[in-house]
Amino acid sequence: MLIVWGALGILFGLAFIFVPEQLGAMFGYEKGPAYVRYLLGMLGSCHIAAGVFLIVAARDPLRHINWVKFAILGCLLTLAIVLYSLVQGFVNFSQVGMDIILFAVFAVAFLALYPWRAARGSK
Repeated sequence: MLIVWGALGILFGLAFIFVPEQLGAMFGYEKGPAYVRYLLGMLGSCHIAAGVFLIVAARDPLRHINWVKFAILGCLLTLAIVLYSLVQGFVNFSQVGMDIILFAVFAVAFLALYPWRAARGSK
């Protein structure tokens, strides 16, 4: 799961940097001001960096348990922000429906696969 999540992070990070208008159009967003490209580029670089470390952490999750926790917290926080944005009317369901499903599925999977006993015993 960490490898898939990390790979998705890298792919979306690259898309945020190199094809932000096409990505936005795919999700139904209008083209924004020029500084949005800068913000998406910064966000993309963060996604790429996190994706790389999540893939590395997948090789030995117990050794890199904080990256597993990062993945869980990242999914839960992002899901909360997406739901908040939907409730506030910043976005509509057709724009964020896939995000809601994706972040919820990965959060549940990470929590279900989390090595609770082994992580507690390794401290």
